[in-house]
Amino acid sequence: MSDENIEADFTRYTISTIFFVGMGVLLYAINIDLLSLVNQSVNSFHSTSSLVFSWRLICLSVGICAIIYMFNCGPGNMRVQMLKNSEEAIYHPDGIEKFITFSSWTLLVNVIYFASASLVQALDYLEISSPHILSQIQVFAFCTGIAIAFLTATIVRHIILPDEAKLGRNVDHMFLFHEQIMHNFAAIFLAIELIILRPNLISEFAIFGLFLGIIYVVFAYLFAYFGGGYLAYSFIHPKPKIAPFLVIGLASVIAIFYTGLWFISTLDQALAGILLSAWVMLIVQFKPNK
Repeated sequence: MSDENIEADFTRYTISTIFFVGMGVLLYAINIDLLSLVNQSVNSFHSTSSLVFSWRLICLSVGICAIIYMFNCGPGNMRVQMLKNSEEAIYHPDGIEKFITFSSWTLLVNVIYFASASLVQALDYLEISSPHILSQIQVFAFCTGIAIAFLTATIVRHIILPDEAKLGRNVDHMFLFHEQIMHNFAAIFLAIELIILRPNLISEFAIFGLFLGIIYVVFAYLFAYFGGGYLAYSFIHPKPKIAPFLVIGLASVIAIFYTGLWFISTLDQALAGILLSAWVMLIVQFKPNK
């Protein structure tokens, strides 16, 4: 094969882009004193309501059950892209390997939020001072969790499911219990939390989405190079010329989704509830299309 037909490998540029953007995000966070902004919002995430506490425990329990179900339901079924030859393949991950997908991170962050929120509230009930870092984790988990939950639900309903249908593949596995929690209920749970809690969200917290997106891509590359040899998503493959833009685009889209949710949170509670409900209905799907 002639050199003209061999596509150039842009891996080094992709890695460099991730590094420099990551450093830029970190410097920006330091410049705006992000931790101080988080501390200003911490108390708005606290609640003394027993109904809110019960709600959080229910969401936490559902999330934990979904994680347990992931381990017990047997091998998964997903389309991956091999790192070396860039070819697509059907792979059946099992156990901990199921958590290489971005949607599984949506589930994990959801559980982290409700776990931290429930623990902080329980300690308050017991009049025990909770570690301040626990409240900071609660803010970070909520801001990233609600953004990636809405993004995940959108991608699954409007991109992945239609694409699988065009290829004639069976998508029943996309509607198993844990998949439903990742793709649908994570967004629903956190949307309800946003409506009833009305936390003090700050536009600068969009940077959390950039952080998480970069962290996920780095994790995916480490797994591909030193673990499974494949990527869960073709668009984050580091070799194509457009790869640097796509991987940064993923992180940027998370930030954009957060910005939209932040804007809704600034509106009147009734209007915010209507807009969030409409948004959720546009992105969730509970069963395959006929």
